Amino acid sequence: MNKPHVLLRSDIQNEGIVPMKYNYGFGKTDDEATEEEREEEKQINLAGLADNLYKSATQFRSARDTRYQKRNSKLNIPKHIDYVKVNFLGQFAVKDYFNAWYKHFGLEIVEVTNFGSTILFAVVSDKDQEFQNFLSSIDTLVENAKDGGDRTYSHLIHYIETFELLSSNDIIKTDIEIDGILILKVPELLINSASKDVILQQLFQYLKEHGIKYTYDDGTNILEIYVAPLLDLEEVIDNFDIFLQVTSSRGTLVRPDSFNLAKKEYGFNLINIPDFPTVGIIDSGISFNTPLKPAVIVDENLNITATPVNEDNLDGGQGHGTAVAALASLGSEVITREYLGDFTPYCKLLPIKITDQYSSYLSIIKIVSVLKEAKSRYPEIKIFTLTVSFKEHKKFNENYSNYAYSLDRFAYENDCLIFISTGNNFAAAEQYNRYHLPHFNDESTNLCVPAESLNNMTVGACAESFRNGDFSGISNGREYPTMFSRKGHYNDALLQKGEKKNKLLFKPDMVMAGGDYCLDRFKWVTVEGNASMILLSADSAESFYQNVGTSFAAPLAANVGARIQKLYPSISSSSIKALMLNHCTDKFVYSPDWYKASLIGHGHLIKDEVLFSNENKISLIIEDSLDNDEFKIIPIKLPDYLINEDLKKSNGILKITTTLCFQFLPVKDNQLGYCPVHIAFGFFKNHTHGTILQKEEDIRSKLKTSLPVWSQNARFKTRPIPYSNVQKQSFPVNVNELIDENGIFKLGIHCLVHPQLRPGEDQPYLKGNKFSIAITIEETLKKENLTGKLYDELTAINQVEVLGNLDQEADLDA
Repeated sequence: MNKPHVLLRSDIQNEGIVPMKYNYGFGKTDDEATEEEREEEKQINLAGLADNLYKSATQFRSARDTRYQKRNSKLNIPKHIDYVKVNFLGQFAVKDYFNAWYKHFGLEIVEVTNFGSTILFAVVSDKDQEFQNFLSSIDTLVENAKDGGDRTYSHLIHYIETFELLSSNDIIKTDIEIDGILILKVPELLINSASKDVILQQLFQYLKEHGIKYTYDDGTNILEIYVAPLLDLEEVIDNFDIFLQVTSSRGTLVRPDSFNLAKKEYGFNLINIPDFPTVGIIDSGISFNTPLKPAVIVDENLNITATPVNEDNLDGGQGHGTAVAALASLGSEVITREYLGDFTPYCKLLPIKITDQYSSYLSIIKIVSVLKEAKSRYPEIKIFTLTVSFKEHKKFNENYSNYAYSLDRFAYENDCLIFISTGNNFAAAEQYNRYHLPHFNDESTNLCVPAESLNNMTVGACAESFRNGDFSGISNGREYPTMFSRKGHYNDALLQKGEKKNKLLFKPDMVMAGGDYCLDRFKWVTVEGNASMILLSADSAESFYQNVGTSFAAPLAANVGARIQKLYPSISSSSIKALMLNHCTDKFVYSPDWYKASLIGHGHLIKDEVLFSNENKISLIIEDSLDNDEFKIIPIKLPDYLINEDLKKSNGILKITTTLCFQFLPVKDNQLGYCPVHIAFGFFKNHTHGTILQKEEDIRSKLKTSLPVWSQNARFKTRPIPYSNVQKQSFPVNVNELIDENGIFKLGIHCLVHPQLRPGEDQPYLKGNKFSIAITIEETLKKENLTGKLYDELTAINQVEVLGNLDQEADLDA
């Protein structure tokens, strides 16, 4: 019997908050060693260091001379900025050395990449004298290495591996195409912001004089320039020193050839459209010439194209957004029922039209602006779908894109959740004639921007298509990841030796059905057999077509998100995400361990279990917040019958699965501190704060020896890991553990702000960092031994609040 999930009132059921302190007796670490000890351990190879620095200095001076010669003095630009990219031998301590590098060398940190081992510095023309100290220190070290001299110089340079000037060629990452939009990344200078503003104003005047249209958003520091005949991009980049990167905004919906099913009538209708949640379909519009019309909200204010939002004119009228909208509103049932009969939608549909071509240029500024407009006009909206990605895949360990940053910021500021597809890699069909998972070793299979977004939900594809009959795809089964899906772009093997890694930081978050290729005479096709998906066409003469893609996996996930929102309207978007990931499993999907998470995330969603609890299984939601350096304990009370009754076994009588999610205001241009907040949880014995925070080797507070003390480790200060805002754990519960702890387990949560931010960047995160936790507790007894007591007895002894109204869902199911 379906029962509603419950909210655990952690504001009432808690044991207070104390300052957080790591003290687990793991022995001395690098972070506890003194500076002198570190120096002795490293024993700098002066000769090797000098050789690298000499080469870097020679090439730097040559590149700088070339850059200066290219400048056009007639432009009369009063300020100039040089950017120096320094690769360090290990992680650079941003917080500790920000002021030192500026004081001694005139170098201001503007970007952190390679998870802390590569720093881009800026030096304005006013600080050229201080910068000479940097070059002089390099020269002196080289001279000492040559003749064994003991000349003095700044030892700040000891951990440099190489350095170079950021040249125009480094900045321009794209070819200029006619009618394109260029996205230019502008740095955020904390110290030299006045110099940046002077150059920006000169640039704006230059663009106006040349009749070049542009849009600048000072909130995200993104400048978009619309390509025009008079645009000389090289002149702009050579003279206006406020750009870190220029990229193309070409987006793509490219997919393999589709196949018309030749159905002349749609054969289904929408009925019963009450005040359901609204899902924003960020796509190519939704056609009014389909049965979806009654569920579609038409608002031309949410349109950045030249064609109406209720027209989906892609591919000669077949469309794309219409098929996405059908899956978001009706879910997989519309395919299993072959689009026949009456359907009650799970949501209303709000088309947010951002493209009317399969390959077109996208304006990040306009897209985010129209999303803000949608939230303003329809404040109840939480769920969006986005299946329009940039064309180019991400490079291994590449920094977060402007697009991902903008969407992460939007989601955080508006309590929203965007379901983003990984992008499709249909080149796989041209390379192999079999299911070949090692294909994902290649960088070309990495996800596409903005799928690296952390606050939102990234969805890849498995081979399920919901078609009747035997599975005929090329994958090893319906639940296996497809060859056209894309993997996360993190590659730990390419990081600096000794660099801190975070195995919890991966994408996608999950996989959903996207259909699969079939094999026909050694050629992959999408139109034969039952492996592809049946999709709604915007063309009423066509009605339906067959196809595959991650574009169809994302709206299926969004459909579940919308159903959760309808059932439990009061919970946050982070709680929706936590609940969904808590009910994902990877046990049906095979992929090698070394890229399993990067390919399937937390696995495939078990839709039938995520929506409801039952008498033998309960999901609790915690919504709370912590300030920096706080540790909170929430006791979880478990019923006495688990100890007192004969359950026919004593080990593994329960399974507890827990997922923590939170949204954050991202830190731009800092790959290491992009997620600036560390929030983690752990399950402990029935101990107090003070006991739990003592050395683990002395007290043994961990509930299970098989679990880490914390779901994520923020113990390291000078060389921290990059943080993840999603953490998940699962473990069995034995009767003796319940007896030992008097039926009470302690859930500990703590919060810390990232220790390697630039001065002042930590201020927004010192107070009120919100988080959500989904805890699913279930009896794991044989079916005949299930007690039917867990839900009622657990809710009776804990401070809980029943969420939602199941009557509405029951009406829908009927």
